Amino acid sequence: MTDRLRTAKRRFKAFARLFIGKCLSFLGLMCHARSPRQVPSMTSDPPKLVPANKLINTFLIGNPDSTRYSITDGIIRDPNIPLPLDAALNLAESDPIWINRGKAIQSYATLEQALCRLLAELADTNYETAATIFYKITNTGSRSGILESLLHKKHGTKFNLFWNQYFKDLRQIDLKRNAIVHWLTAMNVATNTHQMMITGLGLIPPGSMGSNRPTEQINSTELIDFTEKCLSYQRLCNMFSGVTTTKHDPPDDDTKRTWLEIFQRPLVYPLPEDHPLNQTPITPDIPPQSSLGVTSTSIPGGSAPGRVGLSAIF
Repeated sequence: MTDRLRTAKRRFKAFARLFIGKCLSFLGLMCHARSPRQVPSMTSDPPKLVPANKLINTFLIGNPDSTRYSITDGIIRDPNIPLPLDAALNLAESDPIWINRGKAIQSYATLEQALCRLLAELADTNYETAATIFYKITNTGSRSGILESLLHKKHGTKFNLFWNQYFKDLRQIDLKRNAIVHWLTAMNVATNTHQMMITGLGLIPPGSMGSNRPTEQINSTELIDFTEKCLSYQRLCNMFSGVTTTKHDPPDDDTKRTWLEIFQRPLVYPLPEDHPLNQTPITPDIPPQSSLGVTSTSIPGGSAPGRVGLSAIF
């Protein structure tokens, strides 16, 4: 009996160890399955960017307008040999228009956000409700008309001089925004007086492709001006909501009095030097654009092209 008992105990212990091991393995698998996925390391490779030269298929050759050029590769070329468009495309990545266009679109979005907050104030509702209504109105003219009607309903004609000009300017801002979003990026190519190739990107109307007539363009300088204007009008709108609000604590009496006087006068843009908004610079942070072997902004020998040709599109 003693031997049988010992054998039974050994078998029981072996079975118990096996059973416990299986249970632990099962629990381990369940915990692994339910554990959250690991977040990719921040040191992983950044997403690949689409090369700028793949986004351009329109060239404007030899335009005499010097404001259309911003970059040169510094190589003196034979005037009897056609300009190498493949070399021009290699300079496209360094053009500041890619950054300036993105900032222009973002500045318009902040202006829309300020107008949405104004709608919330005028309609005596919260921002979430106002946003549901505001961003469903795709016609900017109708949107401005609604805001204008609500302003008259809440404030009468007290602020008419300011807002009449504001909405007039806003119409031009809306049209410019449409051009910035929908126009194509084209490359201007020419040579300067030192026979160096100069290039610059600009936005052109899609309907102008293939035309030999002068083409309207939006360059980086105009994009920066547009960005500054949107930021100014966004801040003006926010200040109006702030000094006329009935939902939050208004600013101190002196600040409120100053701004209420401003909002009862006609709006003038660019804003005067003594305007309160000019006390804080609003110039967008545009970093210098440069790359290896490329000189930006300054064009050696002047920026006037040395020869003129027709548009080339492929």
